[in-house]
Amino acid sequence: MNSITVMAASNSNSRDLSSPTEPVYQKIHLGLGYDGTKSPDASSPDQTPAEANEAMEIAVDRLKNDFQDILHLQVKGVAAALTDPSSTTDSTCSFSLCLSALEESSYSGYHGPSPKEIAHLRSIAQKMNAKGHLDKLVRVYVTERKSFMYAHFRKLWGEKSGICDVRRLEWGVLEAKIMRWIRAVHCCLRGILPFEKQLSNHVFRGIGNDAIGESCFFAIVTDYVAELLDFADALSSCRPSPEKLQEILALYRSFSCFRSDINSVFESEAGQTIRVRTDCILSRLGGEVVSPALSDFEETLLRELCNYPIPGGAIHRSTEYVMGYVTSLVSESKETLTELITSKPSTTIGNLMISDLDVKELEGRAPLAAHFLWIIIVLHLNLERRSKCYQDSLLANLFMMNNVHYIVQQIRRSAALTEMIGDNYINKLTENVQGSMTNYVSGTWDVLVYCLRHEGLNGSWGFTVGSGVSRKALKLRFKNFNTLFKETHRTQMMWEVPDLELRTKLHQSILDKLIPPYRNFLGEFRSLIDRGKQPGKYIMYSAEQLEAKVLGLFSYSSYL
Repeated sequence: MNSITVMAASNSNSRDLSSPTEPVYQKIHLGLGYDGTKSPDASSPDQTPAEANEAMEIAVDRLKNDFQDILHLQVKGVAAALTDPSSTTDSTCSFSLCLSALEESSYSGYHGPSPKEIAHLRSIAQKMNAKGHLDKLVRVYVTERKSFMYAHFRKLWGEKSGICDVRRLEWGVLEAKIMRWIRAVHCCLRGILPFEKQLSNHVFRGIGNDAIGESCFFAIVTDYVAELLDFADALSSCRPSPEKLQEILALYRSFSCFRSDINSVFESEAGQTIRVRTDCILSRLGGEVVSPALSDFEETLLRELCNYPIPGGAIHRSTEYVMGYVTSLVSESKETLTELITSKPSTTIGNLMISDLDVKELEGRAPLAAHFLWIIIVLHLNLERRSKCYQDSLLANLFMMNNVHYIVQQIRRSAALTEMIGDNYINKLTENVQGSMTNYVSGTWDVLVYCLRHEGLNGSWGFTVGSGVSRKALKLRFKNFNTLFKETHRTQMMWEVPDLELRTKLHQSILDKLIPPYRNFLGEFRSLIDRGKQPGKYIMYSAEQLEAKVLGLFSYSSYL
């Protein structure tokens, strides 16, 4: 069964087209034969020319009315169906689900006359054409089918919005409108428009001139197609904020996917205007919306200011946002962006200090890869600037360690982004994480390990034991160690390392530096303290207690 037959089969408004018996049809048959020629018995000795003309006018009007009645039943049927609340169109799906859902569904509410009704419409058209009145039927056909399509189109697309109206919409409303536009275009190009084109050809093929069916189709659908194109046109001439790029890309992808459908439905010379306009809109969406939006994001990132440090050295929300933005674009729009992004990013950054080595990282890369790498380079620069907001350099090191580690994690989780950034630069970031960790561990814990040195214990001041170690000096070492450890632990209990793997690695680095010398120092000199007064005042921790204290660090957020 062809599409006309399939879609018409569900039509519950089919009429009984049995042979008419009304008296007026006696006059119709006098005026017109089945094939539209004058009936052999049309003349009558008793019929005057005026009566013959009257019979012809009645025949033409009745055939036109009959033609209109068949088509109008469709309009009345759809009007009733669309007032049913259960037949509303869902336009709330997310962008990630919208396109896949469309591929799995079809707009089944659109149908035409039954095959028997189509045959009757064609028969009437043949008769009217024979008597030179086809133009009347064409006007009726266009009016009725356009009304039918109007009801369905409004259900799919909503009320008409001009280009200026679209530009004034708030983004939340516009976002929903984009999703609705994608569904409307899908249903029109994959269902409604091909159906209308085929129906027009079925009714008028071989009747009048060859272009009747095509001209009817264009007269029916042009206004609605123009309305959909107006919406895309409005978006192609505006410059959305960078965070809206994903939604614009969704519209571009769907529009691009339907390009072949547009070329197929509007393949004739009359459809050239629509084809050309489609190509122009797609070109502007890609070249004047998508590409500048990515550059705008880079510019915004470059101009981002550091106003205050993040408590505890945790991951900055800008780091999360930028990496989420990049990974989302790569996962959902890599192919589209590869097609549209044809030039590398501008590295003109005024007085901001980016090393020549970082700029050279862009050499030899594809344009899209260069853009994503540049965004990460600028993000890293911003993190270094933010780290200077900390008064405590140790916390600044922890901040850099956390944030650069997060960047590496997000890159590694995307095979496509890993390939674009490259192992060399990822290794460079990893070394940065290790360097920040080393700086933190040395800067924090070296001073405690220094308390555990042997130098200075053998002295002439104070009471000495047989080994020549000054008990007073030894007590002072333990006392200084305890004071420093308490202060370090108290302060750094509020510091954070959100990633468990990184926190475990940091804990191990601290333990490797601190516990062996403490255990050795304690083992060697504990007996000297124990033989004195109040040994618990100086030896406050066993090696195991010290280790437990260290393992409790950097989980501050888990206690909030």
